[in-house]
Amino acid sequence: MQLSTIRPATAHDFSAIASLNVDAYREFAAHMATEHWHGMETSLRAVEARAQHTQFLVVRDGTAIVGSVGYCPAGRGNPEIFPPDWAAVLLLAVAPTHRRHGLARGLVAACIECARHDSAQTIGLFTSELMTAAQQLYESFGFRRESELPTRLGLRYWRYRLQLTGN
Repeated sequence: MQLSTIRPATAHDFSAIASLNVDAYREFAAHMATEHWHGMETSLRAVEARAQHTQFLVVRDGTAIVGSVGYCPAGRGNPEIFPPDWAAVLLLAVAPTHRRHGLARGLVAACIECARHDSAQTIGLFTSELMTAAQQLYESFGFRRESELPTRLGLRYWRYRLQLTGN
């Protein structure tokens, strides 16, 4: 593996990120109703639209994108999920063939560093009941389950937060 360091994505990367998102999340399709998976897949592919308020970061293996994450500065996240003073982590995805090499950890750490650089006091994310490995990763950084969100796509979701400064 010839992995690159984490870099900002460009508009030329959006299609590859969308495909990576679907590949990375496909394992959950078997646990969802077909119509819910199709809704999730549509959301996972909406990278270009999200890029209006989200900075995507990527890791490459050669020229292929094998890891990505969205970082949303405070005030730019979905107001139905995040308070306006929170930065946010969105759509963490690692290719199944590249898991267990620390890519997800590096991508989350990069988002935390972006939030600190932006002087955000809190960074948040949301994840579903199916994403237990992701929950463990987030908790290892100090993220704590903060509240349950309304059911989405037939799944329970929770909002997590990591306090970066103050109380």
